[in-house]
Amino acid sequence: MFGYLIKFTDAYNEVLPSNPLDLLKEIPKEELLATIVAINSKINPIYSSYIDDSRQTQIDCLRSIFLDNNNPLQNSNCLYFINEYLKTPSNHILFSRVTCLYALQDILNSDDFAKTAPLYTTDKREQILRYLLCVNSNILLSDREYATSNYEVLGKRFFEFFMFKELPQNQYYHSLNPINFLHKSFSLLQKIEKNDFYGSHFSAYLKNIFNVESLTDFFRFLAYTYFKSYDNKLNLNYINILKENTEYTRILDAFSKRNKFEKIEKTDLKIFEFSEIKKNPLFRSNDDIKEDVITYLILDNKILLEKTYSLFINDFWFDYLKPNQICNRSDWGSFIGNDFFEPFIEEIFNDAFKNNKKIVFKHTDDLKFKLDGNNEIEYADYYIREKNKIILAEAKSNYIPVVNGYKTVYTKEDFDNLDLNKFYKDYGLTQLAKKTIKEFHNYKHSIPDKSFNFENKVELYPTLIVNDFIFSSGYTSMAFKKKFEKLLEAENIAAENDSHKIHPLTIINVADLQNIKMSIKFRKENIFNIFRHYHSSSSFKAIARTQNTSLGLLSVEHSINKLIKENLVSSKNFDWI
Repeated sequence: MFGYLIKFTDAYNEVLPSNPLDLLKEIPKEELLATIVAINSKINPIYSSYIDDSRQTQIDCLRSIFLDNNNPLQNSNCLYFINEYLKTPSNHILFSRVTCLYALQDILNSDDFAKTAPLYTTDKREQILRYLLCVNSNILLSDREYATSNYEVLGKRFFEFFMFKELPQNQYYHSLNPINFLHKSFSLLQKIEKNDFYGSHFSAYLKNIFNVESLTDFFRFLAYTYFKSYDNKLNLNYINILKENTEYTRILDAFSKRNKFEKIEKTDLKIFEFSEIKKNPLFRSNDDIKEDVITYLILDNKILLEKTYSLFINDFWFDYLKPNQICNRSDWGSFIGNDFFEPFIEEIFNDAFKNNKKIVFKHTDDLKFKLDGNNEIEYADYYIREKNKIILAEAKSNYIPVVNGYKTVYTKEDFDNLDLNKFYKDYGLTQLAKKTIKEFHNYKHSIPDKSFNFENKVELYPTLIVNDFIFSSGYTSMAFKKKFEKLLEAENIAAENDSHKIHPLTIINVADLQNIKMSIKFRKENIFNIFRHYHSSSSFKAIARTQNTSLGLLSVEHSINKLIKENLVSSKNFDWI
């Protein structure tokens, strides 16, 4: 969360309604969806990489609820509500992206609304505000566990517990550079299309689901839909398509089908998967509204964007590969990791470092060793050296599924039931500590870096490069760093001695690598400087100096935002789009 989410009982001296949807019965479903999409469009703007939780945006969202977008502020019909909001502390917010997603899913799964719009009054529109504050109360239900349980017994394990406890909501607050994301998406889809095994299945999938023959046309249409969906006059994300354009309506209809998912109780953290929206992030409006045009509301623009990448990986598996018994899940995951994700990262580094003779970059076959007659091992995924500073990185393309319990930690008992050893092994941390760092001095002379004297003391930067935005959040970074320290201690590896200095763990998302690539390429910034800045900003010394414990929750993205102000688009060539 970015701030304190205002609950219903914070704003009203009333008992929380048992069924908040009853507040909305007099308002048509499409009007409710359009209102919440308008709020989400402001919080989650299409042309920005970041969630906008500013107070001005919160006020603009209030005005959207009260149909007040065109009035001067002093004549606003919701001025009372604006003034009441401005009395709250500066970190208090009324609406979040999760508020909108929760409300949209709730409304989509119900049909108990008026068929025609009433004569709107301030009181009637206030019902939407009251409902959304009820949503906030439900979102924060699990936080009661902090007050009612004895978490002191967790000791230092609390940071791990806190990471898992906050996963359900914090997976939706990451930044996302839309141009870079689309470039990554197109690279993935092309890799699938050109693959000897998956290519024909991919073509069949596009034909069966979207009735399109061309990957390029399909992708360009989705990219166009994303960027052209925001209406500056209506302050709304939607797309209008002529009914006669059946080629496009078939694609949009495929993203608009409504599914009957099993009802999830509000205390079940699976509710935060928002499966209904992730499966179909568009809503097709009533065809009778306009004679020749179909209107599609874009429920969440970033989820629509993710349908070309992370969500597509799942869709292709569950909708085609698995039911048709094409391959097993590990085969598909291996393809994503080995054939796409790791080579994609290699391309980023190769391009970033190609004009810098001071940087030595090694990967894949360069880091496969066979020593003393033992089997060949892949020592690390990436080796980056400048002078005596060395980044040793492992790449993990995994996404956390909801089925294994990592996203559904509600109580301390849920946390105690997790297989944490498997978790850290699956997501690369154990390998990084017990092999990549532990074996460095055993394998360093096998690394094909003849320009460096490995007898010198080295500074090692252990790094995880991840695909899932969850892993690069501040909550995860803190927990992983502390666990990494414990793993080193368990292996009797000194953080510093005459041979090496091991810096704290860095977790960086592939999206962050895209954002910094051009600055590194043009020598405007240095990757080691970014890492140093991050560790300095989030260190115990910084926390002690400032008395600000939240510094421990910083991610490397914080340092990227501080140090890099331009060249955030990873390519100057836009032929791909």
